[in-house]
Amino acid sequence: MLSAVFATLLLQPAPKPTLLVLNKLDNTVWITDLETAKVRAKLATGPNPNEVAISPDGTLAAISDMGSGQEPGKTLTLVDLGGNKVLRKISIEPHTLPHGIHWLSKDRLVFTSHATDSLVEVDVPAGKIHRAINTEQKGTHLVVFSPDQSRAYTVNAGSGTVTALNFKTGKVIKQIPTGDRAEGISISADGKWVACGNLGANTVSIINTEDYSVVQTLKGIAGPIRTLFTQDGKHLAVSSVGSGALEIFGTKDWKKVASVELKQKPIADPQYQGQWPIPMNLTRLKNGNLLVVLVTSHAVAEVDTKTWKVTRTFETGPLPDGVAVLDPS
Repeated sequence: MLSAVFATLLLQPAPKPTLLVLNKLDNTVWITDLETAKVRAKLATGPNPNEVAISPDGTLAAISDMGSGQEPGKTLTLVDLGGNKVLRKISIEPHTLPHGIHWLSKDRLVFTSHATDSLVEVDVPAGKIHRAINTEQKGTHLVVFSPDQSRAYTVNAGSGTVTALNFKTGKVIKQIPTGDRAEGISISADGKWVACGNLGANTVSIINTEDYSVVQTLKGIAGPIRTLFTQDGKHLAVSSVGSGALEIFGTKDWKKVASVELKQKPIADPQYQGQWPIPMNLTRLKNGNLLVVLVTSHAVAEVDTKTWKVTRTFETGPLPDGVAVLDPS
């Protein structure tokens, strides 16, 4: 019945370029017009929303309602982007504490479960779990996919590893040791490199996806919590929670080429006296620029990838984290 009802909905994509930001302190998602910076809607999510992803057709956003260890989140929230409203929730028990999330197609998505350390595939129209792949590691946190979606890579904070998976068969290919509190993972657009930020080790591991080996370790980065490759593949951006900067590395030789300071006004928030803006999640715009969530500033900053300067900022709710952009060409 649920699948039949879902199929009858004539969902439309968001009418303009759209920014979505999750706010963990008040359990909301803000939907903002990317061109005008005007907030179109503030919607309630489940408890402690952490990550958000937009469906390939631009009609839906899926949110992982993580909750906490004391009260694990048990749902994913689906948002109708064209209607600026919550469409429904999908029950995910027993795979609670959802975190990373990724759309495979307009009808299928996957998420990571901290409760079962699994990569879980969901039939969205049916609102049911299709299958779960156990990573055999601890603290399975985020996931990225190869361009053809044949390979999945999960980062496992408790084990300090990246798991390479054959997504078709659901089998583990290799457990790749990276470093303490491995958290921030990204993959280059061509699928050649995976970058894993090891928050506890102050390092970033660069993985060659041909043989699943760590070919480079970037050291001396203060709390590298997230990573993101630029669309052209020439640079890797790393969110440094210890310095409050966005550290930029060239992918040709893996040397640091820039450090984007995020302390200047109007980003600084007087509520956090003496505390620099803490950079967290990252995403890309179609013009190549990056967006970075600034947790203690209640803001998202746009960074020009030619000058490595902040060009504008967007207001968010309290304690922002997950971010996604619908930026059609």
